[in-house]
Amino acid sequence: MPPAADAQRTSVLLVDDHPADLDALERHLEPFALHLVKACSGEEALEFLEGEEFALVLMDVRMPGLDGFETARRLREYEAEQRHVPLIFLTGTPRDARSVAHAYASGAVDWLSKPVEPDMLRAKVRVFVDLHREREALRRQQAELLERERELAEDQRQRVEAERERLVVELREAVRLRDEFLSVASHELKTPLTPLALRLQLMEQGLRAPVLEPGRLREHVEAARGQVRRMASLVDSLLDVTRITSGQLTLRRERDVNLAALVRDVVAGFEMQAARVDCPLKLEAPARVLGHWDVLRLEQVVTNLLTNALKFGAGCPVSLRVEEDAGWARLTVRDEGIGMDEGVRARIFERFERGVSERHYGGLGLGLFITHQVVEALGGRILVESAPGRGSTFTVELPCVPPEGDGGPRHAA
Repeated sequence: MPPAADAQRTSVLLVDDHPADLDALERHLEPFALHLVKACSGEEALEFLEGEEFALVLMDVRMPGLDGFETARRLREYEAEQRHVPLIFLTGTPRDARSVAHAYASGAVDWLSKPVEPDMLRAKVRVFVDLHREREALRRQQAELLERERELAEDQRQRVEAERERLVVELREAVRLRDEFLSVASHELKTPLTPLALRLQLMEQGLRAPVLEPGRLREHVEAARGQVRRMASLVDSLLDVTRITSGQLTLRRERDVNLAALVRDVVAGFEMQAARVDCPLKLEAPARVLGHWDVLRLEQVVTNLLTNALKFGAGCPVSLRVEEDAGWARLTVRDEGIGMDEGVRARIFERFERGVSERHYGGLGLGLFITHQVVEALGGRILVESAPGRGSTFTVELPCVPPEGDGGPRHAA
């Protein structure tokens, strides 16, 4: 999260008719140093929403007078002329399919059960607060562009017009990418929650059964852990983008990191996933390719590239090669999947860019952006060769020894 001075300018509205629940939410969110506004009724919440801009609304469903559903409906009625405010419902009653459908139909982006689990609450709030700040940064950029346009008004008319058109095109594209990313992020962050809730329900039923079945309960626990790990991975990707943007993605080099062994370990961990999508994995690597690298970030690079290859090359072999030449290590990851044209290749490493529609392939569209930033921070480079229908080949080249004076921790710009 950004420094406290910035966080105080970000408002979150808490709506609940129980003061104790409002105080609990305030305690859970204290580490973020947000500007928290508390309302005790739906009517009071609507008054706040008319006079202030909020990054997120956390609202209890069952309240006297206007309940959460009716408050959300009224909010959406006059919100057509305003910007959409994300809404998460809070409820102390058991969840059922009808209530969930009603919540989403009312305009909610998610649903949390009381008592709220602090870590899950903070993870969700962090995502929407970060997205809100990204939108605010875009608005400031728009204001700066308009100011620049006014400054250029005294120059020759033709040059001013050309500059204006270029800026408008760039701004529209930035807005389109951001809106598309917000839609994808909302979907991807909700995806693990449905199976997680189902597993928790099955575990609860199993605990009430006359005879406990430890094996079945362990199966449900492991499946639930998998969904939590997926949620954590999505949140980590969003946080990495924030750290990269603010120049706070720290890289810590270690001596004698064996790239060949690291790649073998990552490939071994993906064998079951590759089998599920019918992608035989082929690896060519010597025993050792040593260098001064950040182990965790290097593993992230290999994982992102292999995940990308399995996603877009399903049903075909995926080949990996590790080699060393003249003080440089080289990792090549090739798939035989859908490939991409020159236009996609030119922008594939940019933030929030996607080579294909999110309707056909999941994910946040951040993996290659993060990979590119990490590789460059390590003093290396990443290249891609591809053509439609002919698969893609990603090549990462890293210096085995960092440039003089670059042997300690550094930050990715």
